[in-house]
Amino acid sequence: MNMTGIIFSETYNDELNAFTHDRNMAAIPFGGRYRLIDFTLSNMVNSGITNVGVLAKQHYHSLMDHLANAQEWDLNRKNGGLMLLPPFATESFNQMHRGKLDDLRNALNYLKGAATPYVLLASAHALCNLDYRPALESHVASGCDITVVATQADGASQEPCSLVLDCDPAGKVRSCAINHPAPGGSFAGMGAYLIDRELLIQVIRSYTAQGAYDLERDFIQSQFNQGSLSINVYQFDDVVLRVRNVTEYFQSNLALTQDRVRKSLFRAGSPIYTRVHDEVPTYYGMDCAVSGCIIADGCIIEGSAEHCVLSRGVRIGKGASIRDCIIMQGSVVGEGSVLENVIVDKWATISAGTELKGLASAPVIIRKGVTV
Repeated sequence: MNMTGIIFSETYNDELNAFTHDRNMAAIPFGGRYRLIDFTLSNMVNSGITNVGVLAKQHYHSLMDHLANAQEWDLNRKNGGLMLLPPFATESFNQMHRGKLDDLRNALNYLKGAATPYVLLASAHALCNLDYRPALESHVASGCDITVVATQADGASQEPCSLVLDCDPAGKVRSCAINHPAPGGSFAGMGAYLIDRELLIQVIRSYTAQGAYDLERDFIQSQFNQGSLSINVYQFDDVVLRVRNVTEYFQSNLALTQDRVRKSLFRAGSPIYTRVHDEVPTYYGMDCAVSGCIIADGCIIEGSAEHCVLSRGVRIGKGASIRDCIIMQGSVVGEGSVLENVIVDKWATISAGTELKGLASAPVIIRKGVTV
């Protein structure tokens, strides 16, 4: 394959700080058995990319544990494969995430050693099932400096996008905005870019030397406005679940209960891989009631669950009632508890008789390992 993959694992760490106080954004559990990074990494593997670097700056222990030797993605290879790219430890080492160019500075040696002419840069926050090979063909055919993978916006979301492009009827980009809601008819970037490898190396060296660290603002928008950067848009028309904040994380998880979304994300010909954990089948008690849920193996359900996502090893006690909830691995909901619009992180305990109710736009969050 003519592409090397680079995954940004911390793009929205701050916005998702309810879950990232001790883990990397890309390692946040999703859909009962996956992590956010599984979708981007699986798309790269399914597109024939065999060299993938994962940029991580802080709290990446759980990410390393999840990726392990990358055998689930067939990236445990002698040549190429998966490489975690943490920052170099120096006296001036800054733990804070300043921007994608700053992150890419740690990948310079990796990029210089890559044997492919093109690089695919992708964030772990956009969840979809996407073959990048047609995107590369579009990039090469366009002759442009950079190709942005994007969806056409309907104007319904007011959440700012990292990159918003407006095109004329001929498909030529005529304006470029950053951190702005995407109006109807414009193109909302998915955080994925295709670029010539030598050009990317040159950009990283020159821009970071001048103290510029933001890929979209300092390079793409700035150079486009000066007329020195040509941009191609590759339009993706299928389902994309974006996870840029807690509300989107909550809504995107529950969207998996929709048949249309599941069929788009999980396809037999292009599976989403993850690290396999063998568990016994889920036990459903005599008096339980379950409807419209995504449930992983190893659960014990003796209460009722409606429109929920339950990870491995979750226990729902007798008489407990949960609705519109995300319960992560190993957590326990005590007998007689009532939960609505709640996210329970891993290994937490909800005591018997507890009542917690949030809103769809502001769910209650129980942190990892906490007892309530």
